[in-house]
Amino acid sequence: SGKRVAIVGAGPAGLTAAFHLLRRGHACTVFDEHEQPGGMLRYGIPEFRLPKEILDLEINQILDLGPTLRTNVALGRDFTLDGLFDQGYQAAFLGLGCHLGKPLGIPGEDAGGVMQGVDFLRKQNLGEPLTVGKRLAVIGGGNVAIDVACTARRLGSEVTIVYRRSREEMPAFAHEVEQATCEGVELVFLAAPLNLASSSRRKTL
Repeated sequence: SGKRVAIVGAGPAGLTAAFHLLRRGHACTVFDEHEQPGGMLRYGIPEFRLPKEILDLEINQILDLGPTLRTNVALGRDFTLDGLFDQGYQAAFLGLGCHLGKPLGIPGEDAGGVMQGVDFLRKQNLGEPLTVGKRLAVIGGGNVAIDVACTARRLGSEVTIVYRRSREEMPAFAHEVEQATCEGVELVFLAAPLNLASSSRRKTL
């Protein structure tokens, strides 16, 4: 078509945008701050949930359509939107994602041994040092909480999920909750922490 589109973010949104734009004949360049494309699919979902060979197969089907992929570059650090348009791109798609956890809003969230679930999973997927203590409490009832719990079990920790509502109200997929319990994860319902106290005996995640 003669049109060029800059896609910021090589996660599900950015790759999907590239797929449809390429099929319509537009040239695309995909920018991502990580070393490999995939976004939360690669850095937020455990290997046992989404094998990397399956993810790579799906991503390569899109890359085979011919986009330019630039990794290890971040918006605001290595390039700007104005700079992209100055380079001749006619449009930009922002698929930056939201790699952030939701704070509990209680005292002690910055205490040693406390970590957001998405940060925990990112460290594990990147192969960064990650040591859990003998016992780990996971606060929440969504799919991220289940993934953290099952990952921590594989690292040798005794895990208890603490959720403020009932099991029927858990937003996590029912089959994943069942998997977690089969792996030895304990569930405590109708409970929520009021504060998080630091202790020198607790290991930092």
